[in-house]
Amino acid sequence: MVGCEAAKSGLLGCLLLTSACADDSGSATADGTGATATGGINLDDDDTAAGEKFDLGGTGIATGGNAEGDSGCADVQVTVDPEIPTIMLLVDQSGSMTSEFGGGMDRWNSLYTSLMDPATGVVMPLEGEIRFGLTLYTSEDGFDGPQCPMLLEVPPALDNYAAMDTVYEPAVPNDETPTGESVAAVAMTLDAFAEPGPKAIVLATDGLPDTCQEPNPQNGQPVAVAEVQAAFALGIKTFVLSVGDEVGEAQLQEVANAGIGLPPRGPMNAPFWIALDAADLADAFDEIVGGFISCTLEIDGMVTADDFCEGTVVLDGVVLECPVDWTLVDPMTIELLGSACDTLQDGGGHTVSANFPCGAVVIP
Repeated sequence: MVGCEAAKSGLLGCLLLTSACADDSGSATADGTGATATGGINLDDDDTAAGEKFDLGGTGIATGGNAEGDSGCADVQVTVDPEIPTIMLLVDQSGSMTSEFGGGMDRWNSLYTSLMDPATGVVMPLEGEIRFGLTLYTSEDGFDGPQCPMLLEVPPALDNYAAMDTVYEPAVPNDETPTGESVAAVAMTLDAFAEPGPKAIVLATDGLPDTCQEPNPQNGQPVAVAEVQAAFALGIKTFVLSVGDEVGEAQLQEVANAGIGLPPRGPMNAPFWIALDAADLADAFDEIVGGFISCTLEIDGMVTADDFCEGTVVLDGVVLECPVDWTLVDPMTIELLGSACDTLQDGGGHTVSANFPCGAVVIP
């Protein structure tokens, strides 16, 4: 996963909108009716259907309004109180994860480091803002083994790094790759998870899927795609990362499309990721997680000024240049651009504020 306070701003940031002017006596108005605001985090890809935004956003309540007489503008303060996302990391524990990977480590240890390294991994910096969970999956000869799928699970929660590492750090690769059945099991867990907010699966795998019924050969692609589609029907998106290049791009594309509700075989395509070394893994996870943070910020009010650049937008105390660093997408939406957007998406904890000339904002 939060308001404008520095301790809470975190991954999602917030939007503070202020518009003020003096009344007839020269004093600023400051109380009365309120307003609401909405803010989102999304993974937005131009190749998806009709510019679909994969929104993982939230809502907030504004305070302020008109004083007696309605003779001047209102001071309006809007803060975003976004919903906290829940992300299950679904990690392939098959035997092929021992294969050599770029950088001197095997696939298994490279993936572990990319996720769990205290200094450079994805989980620790964001554990207070995202409900992370972990599921390692494999089987031993499918249904001929003790059970299928074999899952090592850590339920999602905030501040979950220590619990995840207790399970992940001593684990080792095992045998098969029942991806479809494992997605189904994780989807059931997430569907039953009572906390509010959007839910997603990040699938990291290095080989074609098999099934519990047929562990060899790897003919599990139809089952995997069907279970990813079933998860999406429950409101759970899936994003796929290939650890190595043994999974064909066509197969990855089918899973990626199904994960966001597109037809598996096009014509429009969702993003997927292929990592060939540890650096690629780090970049992929940064992009996946960073993509959950939108640079568009919505307000429950309309900017009516003809020249919106007369307004001022501030990110972490730094005034942004209009229209280089920010723009007005529509009367109710501000978008940060370029390096300002990159800063917002780095997960470091940020605040955004804006103000416009008196009379430039209309509150419904």
